[in-house]
Amino acid sequence: EFIQLTGNDDNALEFNKLGGVGAIGVTANIAAKLSSDFQKACVEDKDKAIKLNNILQPLHTAMFIESNPSPVKYAGSLLGFCSPDVRLPLVEVRKETKNIISEALKVAKLL
Repeated sequence: EFIQLTGNDDNALEFNKLGGVGAIGVTANIAAKLSSDFQKACVEDKDKAIKLNNILQPLHTAMFIESNPSPVKYAGSLLGFCSPDVRLPLVEVRKETKNIISEALKVAKLL
């Protein structure tokens, strides 16, 4: 009767194994299908869930290297969803972070 959701993308697999039923995730903003497929697999196919989790982990890490939502906005800009602009006091991500985000999107086959 009580639905438990995690707010941490990176621990969703373990959370779901312990009875959780989903996530309110940041990564889903840029990898909606992968995130959805992962959540379905947690219920239907544990091996597939592990495989998808491994694909998603670099994205999860990249989305939190700097203050949210700057990394998500940059990733979204690479995918053509939005501009990378953020309002002050936030700033765009650093060049090093841009490279990490780009690589994570490539690992996930989104770029």
